[in-house]
Amino acid sequence: MFIWQLFLQTLRAKPTLVKFVLVGGTGYFVYQLLLFATYDWSLLWFLPEKGVSARVIFFDHGDVRLLFSTLVAAEISIVFVFGGHNLWTFRDRVQAHRPLMHRFGVFQANQMISALGILTVIVNVLTVRFGFYHFMAAPFGVAAAAIWNWLLDTQVIWRRARRDAP
Repeated sequence: MFIWQLFLQTLRAKPTLVKFVLVGGTGYFVYQLLLFATYDWSLLWFLPEKGVSARVIFFDHGDVRLLFSTLVAAEISIVFVFGGHNLWTFRDRVQAHRPLMHRFGVFQANQMISALGILTVIVNVLTVRFGFYHFMAAPFGVAAAAIWNWLLDTQVIWRRARRDAP
């Protein structure tokens, strides 16, 4: 009961932050489900087996299947989270000067750094270099990416409209 009361109190005080966390948490669930489906269930049957190394652009990667699975899961969850933020988390913010596709483009550019950069790098480094199970490595990447996202989403993508001084 205490946790529910604390949640309601926080929701009243910081509703945007709570919505941000809920949408992000759901996006995390989507990411994990897709990672499991593409890496463990072999949904992407055309990828090499687990543990197959390959040279990818300028570096060697110890598990190409993991690399592609994390990229696919991240990109699909990006689209899901954008929809949640746009339709619920930040719907009260005026966006008269930023059309939907422009916001999505800026959000996607941010996610190139966040999900495809921070998250994918952390998951792959912890898994391939340090032997973490990929589901255990993901929360570290998600936490780092969430901090980055909160800052950019609230200050750049869905920033509040400035009120003109009289």
